[in-house]
Order: sequence, then structure tokens, then C-alpha cells
Amino acid sequence: MEKAERARQPVVRGELKVFENRLHPFNRSVLCAQVLGALDGLEQPLIPELADVHLIWLDGKRLRLRGNEMVEGALFAQTWDVRLV
Repeated sequence: MEKAERARQPVVRGELKVFENRLHPFNRSVLCAQVLGALDGLEQPLIPELADVHLIWLDGKRLRLRGNEMVEGALFAQTWDVRLV
């Protein structure tokens, strides 16, 4: 995805959590990331969880994560651009 196209994507605001989890599709423990928001007093994922997460770069308050999102049983490679506020 080109930079201009990424800039047009909707912004998701929430709490970023990164944790280890054993996932059967990977047959091992992997790092996972979630962006959570509080809806009706409960933490709810705002976008699909990112599995097998790798930190690509970190610079001040910006970072990029890559991994796989599982949607309806299928894995899709994804990259998250994150800005900490």
C-alpha cells in the first residue's frame, strides 16, 4: 500500500497490548497484539488481533508491527502503523 493510500485509511484509537499466546494454527507460542477500546465499560477489540507479531521499527512515539490477522479462519498478512499519544 502506498503512503498516500495509507494516509486515507481510518484512524483507530485505543489501547495497544502485546502479549504471548499459544496458537494452534502456528503450533507454537507467538507474540500477539490487540487494540482495545472501552465499550459499555468492557474492553473490546477494535480491529482483529495481530498474531505472530514482529516489531519492524520504533522511533520515538511511532512504531510499525507486522503479523497475521485471522478473519473467518483465514490468515491475512498485515502491517500496523502505530502512533502513541
